[in-house]
Amino acid sequence: DKEARNPIDQLGVTGRSQRNAAYEDTAHIPRITDYVAEKLSQLLRYSTEMPVLRLTEDDSPAQITDSKLGGAFYVPEGMKAPRNLDTGDPLYLLAQLNFSQLPQLRGSRQGLLQFFIDGEDTLYGADYDNPQSQRSWRVRYPNVPVTALHANRVVKPAWHDDTVLPFNDPDTERRLVAQVGKQTITPTDYRFEGRLQSCVSTLNEYDHGFFREHEAEIRDSLAALLMSGGHQVGGYPIFTQATRMMQDPLWNKATDLLLQIDSTDDVSFGDSGVANFFISPSDLERLDFSRVLYTWDCY
Repeated sequence: DKEARNPIDQLGVTGRSQRNAAYEDTAHIPRITDYVAEKLSQLLRYSTEMPVLRLTEDDSPAQITDSKLGGAFYVPEGMKAPRNLDTGDPLYLLAQLNFSQLPQLRGSRQGLLQFFIDGEDTLYGADYDNPQSQRSWRVRYPNVPVTALHANRVVKPAWHDDTVLPFNDPDTERRLVAQVGKQTITPTDYRFEGRLQSCVSTLNEYDHGFFREHEAEIRDSLAALLMSGGHQVGGYPIFTQATRMMQDPLWNKATDLLLQIDSTDDVSFGDSGVANFFISPSDLERLDFSRVLYTWDCY
């Protein structure tokens, strides 16, 4: 990538006083703002970029074992269809990941990973006081062969007049196709502020001083450069409101983004919201999904 070009360097200014005057000239402020934001985005990319699986919705029909959004799901022998443990209401499939269809970010995986939510709850089963409680939502990992499945084990709970789900209609079912990419830390990630300040400290005295003087505008430009939503596995999450991963040790342990479902034409959490599932690296390594954290927020 080409380094961000300082617009002041193109003016041919010489000497400290002329450079100071150029940085303070209101006519140059918008261009310098864009330059400093671009410079910081490059520094953040160099220091935080990590692999991510981007999940895109595909128009081809989804099969029962495909990675997908919504629709019917398979219940392995010896297991029952998931229900809300308090109300007994059936849970609905939000998303399913077939590891055999996904490029591997780390290690080798197989089987289906299923995410279920409550369709009788306006919060879609989320429990913000206890985000690890899977009483009204569920993550299941039936590590069984996905061949020779029995048709009588396929379940699709019926929609009712009062069913509340983030899908447009009962027939919403979208196949998900994965592609490996790279992602820079997002401004709503709980680690962002520390990484940003580290990058700011490396700026020269003119750019550093300009950042402190015009911080709000630069942050706005930086957010526009770095916010990258969408459905994904791994990488950095986005939040529409302040990140929930603050000082709570519960959140700080679950640093891996297991799944993010963003709002699209087919799925919408509230007002253009986003849902996230987090897991600790050690639990992911053991394929232990009993302590996953689930949250969603919207505008």
